[in-house]
Amino acid sequence: MVNRLQIVDKKLQHIPREKEGLRLWLRIVSCTQMVEQEIRIMLREKYDTTLPRFELLSALDRVPDGLSMGELSSWLMVTKGNVTGIAERLSEDGFIKRNPTPTDRRSFCVTLTGKGKKLYKEMEQEYEILLDKLFTDVSLDDSDTFTGVLAKVKEVVEEIRDERET
Repeated sequence: MVNRLQIVDKKLQHIPREKEGLRLWLRIVSCTQMVEQEIRIMLREKYDTTLPRFELLSALDRVPDGLSMGELSSWLMVTKGNVTGIAERLSEDGFIKRNPTPTDRRSFCVTLTGKGKKLYKEMEQEYEILLDKLFTDVSLDDSDTFTGVLAKVKEVVEEIRDERET
């Protein structure tokens, strides 16, 4: 049986060696999609939830005082409409509280409930176990090297953004 990575390797074979940036980018994208799919499956099978719900709970766990809907939207890099829909369902399920902000009654500050904290901690533990399993064959040196490569790419992206904005 052919696995997904073998399919990606076959697709990358036609790309010339001097186009290494393209080859690397396609590999990063395909691996990211594969890892994300495993996370989605785990969340669905073990918690009957979605990755966007998990990510919203994760953001709130990192900011215990809460976030506005706009801040959540920025944090999660999605539209306010997407965040609002997810937040409404999490609120209905008792995992988060949406409180009007004192300065603007149209705006909400969102925080985890006790039930939400408990669920998130359980999911976080399973998430970390899955990631440990997925990256078990990646050495610390490999991880450091790859992190360094990604940092270089990030610097270039930031330079391009700065040039575009000036």
